[in-house]
This record gives sequence, structure tokens and C-alpha cells, in this order.
Amino acid sequence: MTAGAWVLLAAMQPEAVAHFSKELERNPRSADAAYNLSLALLRSGRAGEALAALDRHPAGTADHHALRGAVLNALGRREDAIPPLRRAVSLDPANASTLYDLVVTLLETDNNGEAVALLADARARFPKEAKIHAASGMAAYLTGKNPDAVRHYEAAVKLEPGAADFHASLGDVQSALGDLVRAETAYAMAVRLDATEPEFQVKRGRNLVKLDRTKEAEAAFAAALRLDPDNAEAHFQTGKLSAARADHAAALKHLEKAVAGNPRLKEAWYQLSLAYRRAGRADQAKDAAERFRLLP
Repeated sequence: MTAGAWVLLAAMQPEAVAHFSKELERNPRSADAAYNLSLALLRSGRAGEALAALDRHPAGTADHHALRGAVLNALGRREDAIPPLRRAVSLDPANASTLYDLVVTLLETDNNGEAVALLADARARFPKEAKIHAASGMAAYLTGKNPDAVRHYEAAVKLEPGAADFHASLGDVQSALGDLVRAETAYAMAVRLDATEPEFQVKRGRNLVKLDRTKEAEAAFAAALRLDPDNAEAHFQTGKLSAARADHAAALKHLEKAVAGNPRLKEAWYQLSLAYRRAGRADQAKDAAERFRLLP
């Protein structure tokens, strides 16, 4: 689902929350009402309330366990999300979407061995499921098997050509392999499919820089900043490009916003120290250089 679709879906949720809250008041034992209320709360960005609703109305179905896993993931509790997702998969092994959620969560928590084993079986059982191929691409990428990752992501986008995030992930692997032209094709498709996602614009911009297509790169970063004015990476990349063309005032402005948005963006502190030095602000240059030195 695209970011735009999620925004539309979230806008519809207040009515859904009210509806299912009343339904649950009428029938506190309704597992369906509890599930639907929790789902509406999650889609409204109220994950904490969604978890509380599930805790008040526990149920042993695969859907409830899968939703609990999704809610815990939304709360950043990745390790806690694994047991309910495992339970959901065991109760409904034919559900490829839940299996995908489990595999991605395992990969995000460095449980790569379990994820790879699950995927080997899943590809045989779900050969036409784009998500399974995409998860296989993610696993291969994370374990340094980039040619395999390309193959899996190519299968994913062939099966689901409208999935912008799959195209972006394919671009990531192609860029890592140095295949910048194909990466540009993949990133451009991701942007075309979902023009509301700033991260796609940033990824495309970085790849365009490597291709020495700086004007197009700047346009991509500018598009990201229109979508997300506080995007630290877009400010950082714009600051570097501004410095390269000797627009030191613009470089300083963007680099300051980059470190304000993400103080752990190490390279931005280095570039900011140079920008301060060019502006004759020696004390600030020294402070920025020290921040760069101290970051891992």
C-alpha cells in the first residue's frame, strides 16, 4: 500500500474507532469487535491503545496473534512481536502475509538463520507471492548475497509491478553492486509509483549523485524536502551539493538543519565544520569537528 493510500485509510479510522468501540460495549465478548477496534486504532497511529484493547479482549485466533505482532512492531518492540507472529504462522500456515511479517521482524532483530530457513520453505509453497520473494531479497541483502538479492527482488517486482517499495529495494541492491544505471531505473519507478514517499526521492538522489547527474539529484532532494521539510538526509545531501558549487550560505543552512534533524549523522558534522570554517566561524567549526570525532 502506498503512503498516500495509508493517509486516506488513516483519515477514515476515527469513525471506525467509534463504531467498533460501541460494538464492543454492546458485546464485550466479541472477538471480532475487539480485533476491528484494535486494527482501527493501529491505523489511526494509536498503537498503544490498540495493544491495550487486545490485552483486555484476548483471543487465540491467528488474526489476533498477527495483529498483536503488528501492533508491537509499530511500538518498536520487535523482539516482543516475534512470539505472537510465530503463533499466528503456526495457526494459519497458508497466510503468506503473516509469514512475511514474521520473516521481516526476524531479519530486523538479527535472527537471520530462522528467517532464511522459513523463506526456503516459503518460496516452494508460495512461488507466486511477491512478498515472499521480496523478503528473500531482504535476507540475501542483509547476509551479503547481493546477486541473489537482485534475483529475488526482480521476481518480486515482476509479480507485483505496482509495489513501489520493492522497486526501491531493488535499486538499493543494484546500487550496492555498482550497477548505477539499473538502480536509477528502479528508483525512478519507485518515485513514479509513489511520489509521496520522501525516502524514495532521497535514494534516487544519492544514486544520481554517483552518476554525476547533480542537477537531477538536487531536484530529487528538493522533492524530498517538499514532502518532509525536516528530512535530515535530504538536507545533508543538499548541503554537500551546495558546498560543491561554492554556495556556502545554502550549504550552511542545509547542514545545520541536517544535524538538527539527526545529531548522529556523523558525516554531516564534518561537512558542517568545513562550512563554518569557510564562513570564518572558527569556534563553531571546532565544535562541529569535535562532534564528528566523537561519533562512532
